Amino acid sequence: MKFATRTKLEIFVEAHAVDEIEHMLRDVGFKGCSVFAGVEGAGSHGAWRQTGVEEVGMRLVVTIGAEEAAEAALVWLENYFAAYPGVVAMSEVKVLRAERF
Repeated sequence: MKFATRTKLEIFVEAHAVDEIEHMLRDVGFKGCSVFAGVEGAGSHGAWRQTGVEEVGMRLVVTIGAEEAAEAALVWLENYFAAYPGVVAMSEVKVLRAERF
């Protein structure tokens, strides 16, 4: 098997931001992403749990692509997080079918 190295971003944001995040990811060169609902966790302000009552919740956006795309996304996200809450993690990953990323 032949693996290729790519960059993975994991972006945790409020649900209202997902469309804007997805649009930015396409603009900087990512081919796709997956979005997962966050229902509970803990952070610098303590534990939180989504109760489902008039909440839109948090989302985890995961994408894999070229390092250059990730670096461009990080610049955009740094500006975005100056005004809105969120967390981003970046890591190097090995993938099969590299042409998909």
